[in-house]
Amino acid sequence: MSSKKRSNINLPLIITFTDEGVSFFRNHNRKLNKKRLSNNTLAYGMSLEEFSAASIQNMIIADYVSRIELSRTAFTAKRSEIMDISKLIFYGILYRRFSKIITKRFTRSLFIESWNRSNPKNILDENSILNNTAIRNFPSLKKEMIDQIKENITNEAINVLPDIKELTIEEIKKSKNIGEKFLNNLNPFLWYILSASQESSDYKQLFKDTINLLKQYLEKSRIAEYLSLMIMEFAINAEISQLKKLSTRLYKNKIDFGRIIHNTTIRNELIKFLESKNEFLTLSWKIKGTANSIGTDNKLQIIIYNKDTEYQKLRQNISNLKTVDTNKKSLIDFFQEESEDVFNSDMGMHYLSYMKEACREQQIYFDSHVDQIADSDLNIITLSLLFQ
Repeated sequence: MSSKKRSNINLPLIITFTDEGVSFFRNHNRKLNKKRLSNNTLAYGMSLEEFSAASIQNMIIADYVSRIELSRTAFTAKRSEIMDISKLIFYGILYRRFSKIITKRFTRSLFIESWNRSNPKNILDENSILNNTAIRNFPSLKKEMIDQIKENITNEAINVLPDIKELTIEEIKKSKNIGEKFLNNLNPFLWYILSASQESSDYKQLFKDTINLLKQYLEKSRIAEYLSLMIMEFAINAEISQLKKLSTRLYKNKIDFGRIIHNTTIRNELIKFLESKNEFLTLSWKIKGTANSIGTDNKLQIIIYNKDTEYQKLRQNISNLKTVDTNKKSLIDFFQEESEDVFNSDMGMHYLSYMKEACREQQIYFDSHVDQIADSDLNIITLSLLFQ
């Protein structure tokens, strides 16, 4: 997404907030309501029907968002929008992580060491820079100089990408836009440090380290496309599974499901029936914040499961996990047992195989599994990514 383009996405979302997010909105006199989530817990948040992609992403970068949920009877009609929200969430976490690592590197610079010796009561460290708690009245930035430094860093990072010779002009342009977004999300004080260090021996190493890290994160960002495609495969599979269960219930297998799924009129009628019975599917993104986290900060979980009446009743009757008999299996095992008319196993496994390998190469821990709740045909798919 270009930082200059303000795009809106039309999706009915529930967004819940971290403690920092709740404090931010309360300090700005914004009333938040408690929202019931798909796991039957309550959290402060808001419901949106249409939203600015940039505003949601900025809240993720600021560590304000804890969970984003979408509940529908069908996902197919909103394929493009769902893929967009999936990618902006993934990018938001990468931007946040990149900013944290760059800031940590700059705190070891000669500039910061000199500053802290001269200002013992106003020490600059990673947290004070990220949270703007110790930076006061630093000289205004020379925009032309900073823009040139950013452009140089972006171009150098793209030039050292391993597959630069295979990239098309359009792909290079996209990489440049993403690179600019990474840099634009950094605290302006870091650019002051870099510009003020140009005459020091530290400058070349700071410049080089920023290029190397940006190159790494440009490579990580490519996972976003495959992750969004894989999420859609699993979401659409859940949609088709639900329609198949309903058609079996209504038609007693008297009509071939292949005819039903490809008949727009019948399919729409089934979807309307599900809506009338409040039998929804839920796609949830659970974002682990950086505050009060040890070892699990910058973790993203994508959860796909039914949110029908029976499931809510089941959840409400469960007092603790000991009363639930769950059978956890790998995603590969689960879909190998599914019939081909429900899920495109080849495509799904292709994405899953790619994700495992790509994440391993980019030092992102990726895991996937399915939980099956006893005495229920509910399957909960969980995709987990932990950013190193």
